[in-house]
Amino acid sequence: MKGAIMPTRTRLLCLFVIVLGAAPVRAQPAAAPADTWTGTTEQKVWGLMTVWAEAKYTFPHFERRPDLDWDRTVQSNIPRVIAAPDLDAYYDVLCELVALLKDGHTSVLPPWGHFRPGHDLAPIEVRILDGRFFVDRVGASPELAAQGVRPGVEILAVDGLPVARHFAEKVLRFHAGNTRHGDEALYVVYLLAGPAGGQTALRIRQADGTERDAAVTRNAMSGDTPFMTRMLANAFDGPTIRTRMLPGGVRYVEIPNFDHAQAAVDFAALVDSLDPSVVKGMILDVRHNMGGSSEVVAPMVACLVDQAVATPTMRFRHFIGAYEAWGKDPVWETAGGRIAPRDGKRYLGPLVVLTGGLTGSSSEDFAIELRSAGRARLVGGRTAGSAGNGLQSRLPGGGTFSVSTFTALVPGGDEYVGLGVAPDVEIQPTPADLAAGRDAVLERALALLSR
Repeated sequence: MKGAIMPTRTRLLCLFVIVLGAAPVRAQPAAAPADTWTGTTEQKVWGLMTVWAEAKYTFPHFERRPDLDWDRTVQSNIPRVIAAPDLDAYYDVLCELVALLKDGHTSVLPPWGHFRPGHDLAPIEVRILDGRFFVDRVGASPELAAQGVRPGVEILAVDGLPVARHFAEKVLRFHAGNTRHGDEALYVVYLLAGPAGGQTALRIRQADGTERDAAVTRNAMSGDTPFMTRMLANAFDGPTIRTRMLPGGVRYVEIPNFDHAQAAVDFAALVDSLDPSVVKGMILDVRHNMGGSSEVVAPMVACLVDQAVATPTMRFRHFIGAYEAWGKDPVWETAGGRIAPRDGKRYLGPLVVLTGGLTGSSSEDFAIELRSAGRARLVGGRTAGSAGNGLQSRLPGGGTFSVSTFTALVPGGDEYVGLGVAPDVEIQPTPADLAAGRDAVLERALALLSR
């Protein structure tokens, strides 16, 4: 209804579905009448063949999957897609198949997005540290408080399964990116997903070693007090940046995403307003920034450099049928660019960029460009190692297949896709940091700037 405002929890739930359903590219192809789900054998096989063909002739990383025979693997899934009893089961097969490619820009997006209708999460943000699962943040839930589910607590089991096994079988089986650390940072959001209002059974270990069972309700978005992880909150954030002054004259700037041109406008305005007599250093936080548009990244980088800086080099494959027939190697092409300094005021003082496993795609470009220009030190965790703007194809029932179109190299250097970029100073929080609400990465960055 025009002019009506949805209740907060309803609005957040709608946003949650939209963001989790977003593919790592900017546009969706238009729907066609043939998208309507009929469940016929022909339709099921056609969808599978679409995935097979688009990946076979576009996917740039098969050399990193030497044990994957794509043709044979797809062929073995023909009986599985034919036998799928409904749309949900059909897309489970496709998601499981594409997860074998292990690429953050290659995925199947079901018609409902990555979050099934009627599902929700527990109001808990989980962080994986050295293969162990810890509570990082929790919502304002009396249920959690009464059961001792608080930051720093270790999760040992979920619904009767050891937590690592649950994560592998229920999550990573259907979702896989370029790196293990990137997968742990991103896909852990699904660890406690399930039908809204139901409960997830946890086995937890307190800091003193005491173990206990807990039952947590999946009501992060549908409960009375909505709760989002920082990754989701940043994905929802509007076209702006968040900034504040820290001790020692350090300007802290969190960039939630690179989706909105207004963020670059706001950042330029911030640089224009800086007083060099007051600001002695700057920290740019992209730890929970999963990327966006290079057209937003470039003008922000231009505010921070005094000479042109190279962007990462894209490397993509051309399929030439005659070369295949002659047994010749594939043809690869490279492309790159440069970002010129901004006309007008720029910030050229000490600079630190905070990174982590969620720092991927254009967010990763941002960190790479500033470091390769000699302008910034990276502090925190290794980046996601994910690049390759996706080519999209429609699938039966309204889903989408997106396949990565290129790999990428640091300017004048090596490929970082599938590896990530190591920070100059690597640091991750400890369980004690989580329990105390202490940001060890930010503290280290401040210490570096104070030297």
